[in-house]
Amino acid sequence: MKAEPGVARAVWCARALLIALLFTHPVPSWGSISYVASSASALSSSTVGSVAITAPAGLATGDVLIAFVGQNTSGLPIVNTAPTGWTLVLEKNDGSSIGVAVYSRVATSADVASTTTYTWTFQGSARSAGLMLDFRGVLTTSPVVVSATKVNGASVDYTASSITPGITNTELVVLFAANNGNGGMNVPTGMTSANVGATGAGPNGLVIGAFVEALAASTATGTLQSTTNNSAVNIGISLALQSAAGATPDHFAISAAGTAVNCQASPVTITAHSATHTAVPTIATISVSTSTTHGDWSLAAGGGSGSFAPGAANSGTATYTYAAADSGAVTLLLKDTSAETVTINVAAGSVTQTSGSAIGAEQPSLTFLASGFRITNGSNVAATIATQIAAKSSTLSSTPSLALQAVRTDTNTGACTAVFASGTTLNVSLAYQCNNPTSCVALQTLGITNNSITTNIASNANGSVSTYTAVPLTFSTANAEAPFSFSYSDVGQITLYARYFIPLGGGAPSGNSMIGSSQFVVQPSNFSLTNIKCTTFGAGTCSTALSAPGNNPGATTAAGAAFIQAGQPFAATVTASNFLGAATPNYGREIAPPGVTLSANLVAPAGGNAATLNNASAFGSFSTGVATGTTFNWPEVGIITLTPGVANYLGSGAVTGTASGNVGRFIPNAFTAAPNTPVFGTGCAAGAFSYLGQPLSYTVPPVLTVTALSAAGSTAHNYTGAFLKLTNSTLTGRTYTPTPASPALDSSGISTATDPAIIDLGSGQATLTFGMGTGTGLLFTRGAAVAPFNANISLSINVIDADGVAAPNPVVFGSVSGIGFSTSPTQYYGRLALRDAVGSELLDLPMALTTQYYVSTTQGFTTNTNDSCTLAPSIALSNFLLPLTSLKTCVRDSGNPGASGAGCAVAAPTSTAYKTTASSGNFNLWFAAPGSGFNGTMTVKGTAPAWLQYPWTGGANTNPAGSAAFGVFSGQTSRVYQREVY
Repeated sequence: MKAEPGVARAVWCARALLIALLFTHPVPSWGSISYVASSASALSSSTVGSVAITAPAGLATGDVLIAFVGQNTSGLPIVNTAPTGWTLVLEKNDGSSIGVAVYSRVATSADVASTTTYTWTFQGSARSAGLMLDFRGVLTTSPVVVSATKVNGASVDYTASSITPGITNTELVVLFAANNGNGGMNVPTGMTSANVGATGAGPNGLVIGAFVEALAASTATGTLQSTTNNSAVNIGISLALQSAAGATPDHFAISAAGTAVNCQASPVTITAHSATHTAVPTIATISVSTSTTHGDWSLAAGGGSGSFAPGAANSGTATYTYAAADSGAVTLLLKDTSAETVTINVAAGSVTQTSGSAIGAEQPSLTFLASGFRITNGSNVAATIATQIAAKSSTLSSTPSLALQAVRTDTNTGACTAVFASGTTLNVSLAYQCNNPTSCVALQTLGITNNSITTNIASNANGSVSTYTAVPLTFSTANAEAPFSFSYSDVGQITLYARYFIPLGGGAPSGNSMIGSSQFVVQPSNFSLTNIKCTTFGAGTCSTALSAPGNNPGATTAAGAAFIQAGQPFAATVTASNFLGAATPNYGREIAPPGVTLSANLVAPAGGNAATLNNASAFGSFSTGVATGTTFNWPEVGIITLTPGVANYLGSGAVTGTASGNVGRFIPNAFTAAPNTPVFGTGCAAGAFSYLGQPLSYTVPPVLTVTALSAAGSTAHNYTGAFLKLTNSTLTGRTYTPTPASPALDSSGISTATDPAIIDLGSGQATLTFGMGTGTGLLFTRGAAVAPFNANISLSINVIDADGVAAPNPVVFGSVSGIGFSTSPTQYYGRLALRDAVGSELLDLPMALTTQYYVSTTQGFTTNTNDSCTLAPSIALSNFLLPLTSLKTCVRDSGNPGASGAGCAVAAPTSTAYKTTASSGNFNLWFAAPGSGFNGTMTVKGTAPAWLQYPWTGGANTNPAGSAAFGVFSGQTSRVYQREVY
């Protein structure tokens, strides 16, 4: 067999490429991620049902593998079974000729120990290809930071969408698949080719390619193109891998108490920030110093998992190397025995506390005093105020016992010593400052409780503290501490300030004061969701069964009301609230608003695909603690709940809100319906014809493979079981159409209740199989005789489910030339003919019994010499004219009753035996001679199938009948005229 043009060359190139990849080649290092190597599956112009890809050379434990597999077929999911340990990143098809999928895997020691091959098994056979890329230095817990897909019509330019990584130092990976197996693929500008392979077979084949580029910036990549290739329908995929080393920070942000005492170390938190003031993971090494070159640094207990190294004693210096587990934040302790104000300096190369987009609020100074206020645990042990919950008493926090203590530095020991006498009650000025957000919201309160008396204290914006509230505090413990608790109604990072004006001995003001401060974070108590509804109310974007505005019906089972199509946007409102349920208006006003992210929790179907919510963080700006998002979408079918939360609120940890009630039922956005190529069985395959009116049957029944899709085109895998709403009663417009329209088709024998047979394949697919059982229930009607013609029959149907989800309807089998036939579409108007016979009672009598078909009005009927298929009709004998009786003659057959039902007891020789099936249209009908003295006549009737009956007497179709005469003179053989009824 001669290969299609380009196939041999394409396959040869592919094999050469694969061989080359089996050898180690240089590993380029681009930033913190290295592209190591690639490998490819065997590439062939033959159709296959799976691809096997050997791991690239040079694979190491901890590397991240990206696999890209595709087929020249449009069904989703194309992959039926992926190898163990691989995670689906995305899948896409163009709806007609290409289906692709991307997977990731973190290499284990077992992968590296030997040459490992991974096999992807597809849903069906087609020309297929696969590539695998190996990357080093990728964050293994979440390799892909962002991805996008784009389907393109036939073009010489293959296009992938722009993506925005949002973090620096990522690796851009661009993947293309096109339905032209004879082509190569050109390298997009600025990128490096990792692998390109083609199957051959032209538009019935596939070419795939992978390209890589190191990205330093966090901004949008712009559209990515491989240009001037062979024109083909193509799919472009762009994705960014994030570095295990984290992003390069824009600057470092510092958090400190503002004031401290010389006798104890004060916590300082240093966080790597992006340009938008959000924490970024890093493994950078920072150098820390003080502006006065005084002080000693140490690592706070639980402050970080990295490597700390103090500088020389009282030098104010230290270094710290972040660990990945730090998520970019570390808390150090600074002790300075000098009474002074210090500025803290942080540097990692050119990145400092003042670089990039750093702001003054992230660079506070820290004032050390010989005496001042500190926070204790009420037992003379220094403490910090732990993270609090808005409007919840501090007594319920992780540091339930708090006290304020005035201390001075003992000049002999350097230890902290209480200033006030135990039992003293003094007016201490208290205030709080809103650091992040940088201003407080009116009417929000911070109440301090001491000695069972609660006092709301003054608020101050970030910058300076000028407004205080005098609060009588009783320093009641043995160590002169004033136990207190507090509750703040709002959220944010705040600092609690204490100030005491030191009097002279006589009680007059001295002009000196003692101060102290402590910084902490107050989290929201809860996030709650309301007003979940369709973003756009209307057909195609919301269930038509809902009334405006399309509020979430909260279905509990698959029988519940439909809400919205998979992948269509819906809206939700989130409220950040305090422990008492009131909204926290400062939420969302932070320097870098943390937003809220929704997570989807699958309720039903049990064990189904728990797909990730798309645009999960897409809430708009918060106002008074409330925000609304309108672009959330879930690409699956089923019922979910939504849980709002924030992963890390101002460095204090996660806040998880209350899960919503049920959201759904989600339904498919659309169906694809892929028809197979059905085949009618030719009635008489050997003779290459069918009789008009003969029931049509399939040798290959029509099968539609219906796939439920999301709005983005991915398969809605949960459209199965009770969530599959395709039934025979929802399908409409099933029509068998003959061309030309006459003779008409009779489809009354098809049961609309059971045909087509609907089979749930699971994973979002079902098949609709037509003509199940013994036949189609379909036949041509037989009216007046017609000349032979070629049948052209199409089948169309509207695929619609109970929720109104539809395929591009109508779906048609045989739309152009009709559904094919196994050997020939030729249709004959046929009949079974029986001719009168006359002969001697002493000899066996032959009688012409043949199948015939109508040729034309001029030629009439002729024997169907192509007929070797029609079964022998049974023969009935009646109306005997004595002396001839039924006991004196019979059909020469294989015995009694034989195929005729009237056979003689003794089997006839082959030459006179009745045929069980027609032979060139003849059944070889002979009657046994009755013998001397038994002349007479009888009526012979053949029992014909309905499609071979004929209106012999001018009325309805009937079986053929004739007269057989023994011993009756038939007349002169030189007849002038004899007429038969046609």
